Amino acid sequence: MTGSSKTRWIIVAAILAVGLAIAWSARPQPLTAAEHVDRIAAELRCPVCQGLSVQDSPSETARSMRALVAQRVAEGRTDDEIRAEFQRSYGDWILLSPPLLSPSGLVWLAPLAAVAAGAWLAWRRARGGAPVIAGNGPTAAELQRLRELVASEPE
Repeated sequence: MTGSSKTRWIIVAAILAVGLAIAWSARPQPLTAAEHVDRIAAELRCPVCQGLSVQDSPSETARSMRALVAQRVAEGRTDDEIRAEFQRSYGDWILLSPPLLSPSGLVWLAPLAAVAAGAWLAWRRARGGAPVIAGNGPTAAELQRLRELVASEPE
C-alpha cells in the first residue's frame, strides 16, 4: 500500500467509526418505570380538570389515575392495554388525542367534508352547470307546435 492509499483507508475507517458511534448513541434507551408512567399519563385527559392531562393535573382524581397507571406498568401491561382500560371506563374522550376513526373522530372529519362539498359545488357552478348534450332539446316539429299554441292563446 502506498502512503496516500493508507491515508484514505484511515480516513474511511475514522468516518465509519464516528458514524457507528453516533448511531449507537442515538438508539432509544429503555424507559424507566416513572418515565413510562409519565408518558402514559400525559396522553390521558383529567376527568375533573378542564384541558389538563393526568400528568399535569393536581387533582386527587388525577393522582389516583397516575397510581393506577403505575400499578399497571408494574404489572407489565403494555401502553395499549392501559389506554384501552381507561377507554373502556371513560370512552375515547379520556384520550387527549383520540383515534381519528372513532365516533368522536368523525366530528373532526365533518368540517373537512363540508369544505370539500363546498369546493365541489363552487367548481360545478363556475363550470356553468351540467353540459348541454346535442339532441336533448325539442325537435323542430315540437318547436313549431309550441309556437302555434302560444300564438293561439287569448291575451
